Amino acid sequence: MSSGSRFAQHLHTNYIPSTGEISHIRSLVDERQKAVDALNKEIEALIQRRDEHTKFVEEHLALLSPVRRVPDDILSLIFLSCLPRNSPARKATRLSGDHPALVISRVCQRWRHLSLNTPLLWTVIDIQIPWLPDPQQYRWNDAMTQWGEQMQAIFTTTQLWITRSASCPLTVSFSGGFNFAEDTDLSVEPVLAARARMLSIVNALCAVSCRWKSVYLSLQMGINAAIDAFFQIPPDKTPLLETLYVNTLLCSPHFIHPPPQREQLSELMTGRALVKAPRLRRFGVGSLWSSPLPLPIKWHDLTELSLGPVIFEGDKFSPLSILVMCINLTRCTIDHQGSDGSLPGSLENATTSAGSSHTRSSGVCHLSRLRTLELRGFEPPPSFAASVDFPSLRELIVLCSQSRSAGEGLGGGIVELVRKFGDGLTDVLLEWDLLTAPRLLEILRNLPDVINLKIGGGHLFMHRSFDDHRHPLIFDSVLEKLTPQWEDDENAVVGGMCYCPKLKRFWSNVKESVEFSEEAFARFVAGRRNRLSTDFGLLTSFVVALPSCKPTQLIRGRLEEMGVDLEDMVLITAYKKTQAWQHKALVEDHEYDVDEETRSNEDYINAVGPFMQTLGDLTIM
Repeated sequence: MSSGSRFAQHLHTNYIPSTGEISHIRSLVDERQKAVDALNKEIEALIQRRDEHTKFVEEHLALLSPVRRVPDDILSLIFLSCLPRNSPARKATRLSGDHPALVISRVCQRWRHLSLNTPLLWTVIDIQIPWLPDPQQYRWNDAMTQWGEQMQAIFTTTQLWITRSASCPLTVSFSGGFNFAEDTDLSVEPVLAARARMLSIVNALCAVSCRWKSVYLSLQMGINAAIDAFFQIPPDKTPLLETLYVNTLLCSPHFIHPPPQREQLSELMTGRALVKAPRLRRFGVGSLWSSPLPLPIKWHDLTELSLGPVIFEGDKFSPLSILVMCINLTRCTIDHQGSDGSLPGSLENATTSAGSSHTRSSGVCHLSRLRTLELRGFEPPPSFAASVDFPSLRELIVLCSQSRSAGEGLGGGIVELVRKFGDGLTDVLLEWDLLTAPRLLEILRNLPDVINLKIGGGHLFMHRSFDDHRHPLIFDSVLEKLTPQWEDDENAVVGGMCYCPKLKRFWSNVKESVEFSEEAFARFVAGRRNRLSTDFGLLTSFVVALPSCKPTQLIRGRLEEMGVDLEDMVLITAYKKTQAWQHKALVEDHEYDVDEETRSNEDYINAVGPFMQTLGDLTIM
């Protein structure tokens, strides 16, 4: 557009106008500014009209939203699916503004009304008590005031959840407690106020004990602990309780001597006792400060049992003395801390319950219904396999370090267990620190029916020995035994026996000391993707995390070069590197990041672990 000005030739130059020209230029500017102002008004009017039309369209499109037509009962089920699972391993979202029930209730009026009238949304009460301020810290009274405000908020929220859950059975998770130093004056006002606030929360939960269905307690016991009320509930006040998990932290200097609260805890557990609940079927205890044998539990009614480690050497007992009484178990977890491979106690001294006379007479712990066995801590001795009979065992989870007595050979309690029960196992998880190449091959050789195989890593740093000089595990030789060798023209295997013929899902979080190659992994996947074979299971999931900054060869790319059919298969390979105790991962299909779909993939979470988003990196937790 032409400027229409006689000064156009002087624009963008160093020309200096005269006094007369200045007034003329000002009149030109004023004239054009009026035109600009008029156009701006027209534009504003057009924008306003556009916004009105846009608002009209958006508001009417909202009426067409499919979610408006979803019936309330279906929408309630969707809301319930947003709730996380609650267990000692996977905690539910704690009572906070981020809880799914609260987030849902803030979307719209209909959703709020529906969420408030869906009591099952509010049945998980997960409480984390904040740490109590140290009496020696600066401005302790101010810190206690802030702590009291947090406790009041927890109490208010707890009451809200209890009210909104109506009469539904509750899942209660309570973690915390407090313990003052022995020289603390327990009569001062801040201490009394702290105990009163703790009691208000505990009493609010205990007041609805008749609705408890699952209870998870992780408690710090000490002087004036204010949480004894949990253990003083009589059995008739917990008629619905089916699941109870208790982990207690007692104060003992350097854990050298048994803490004085141990006898107090034993009295609480064996007195009125939650463990006497008439419908108790799943019981777990974290740290065993004393033998659980005296607990007044109907052991023969339990279907799931979890026994933590024995804390003090003088309190050794045989887990078999417990198992022999639990004749209806379907799942069992044992944390064995005997690093020398010993398993104290024997069946001869076990107290048996009704229905277990056969076990006592035969000297073998016979559990006909046990389907899942999880072993933690140190590897049990070889004699353990000879002492048990689990004919229905299908899942074996081994998160153990190798006992010092096992050595480099093929012996060891886990190898003997697999030799005895391997024919029936379909799901197996193994810990790297337990394995040498010969032991792993011997285990795999005895797993003809395994469908899901996971070889994890990094669970047991506390159990590792820094003078462990075992030979590195060369994983390629193991994969070779898992890889069928097919003839070119016939659907037949050549080259000898292939281990785990029914394998369908393979997960592994490979540790740094394991030697591997991407080529061996590619050959393994290729060998397991023969759709025409009836003798071998079709591999449907392959998820591995490899300890490498960057891949030497992309497994997916290599498989495509080999012409392998990857349709309907989960294939995820993550590369991680250890730096400052963090694992940073990249997935081969995404150069610098792990996409949301991969991070939420169930197979990926099972193999590598959940991801926590950090500043610029992804941390494997």
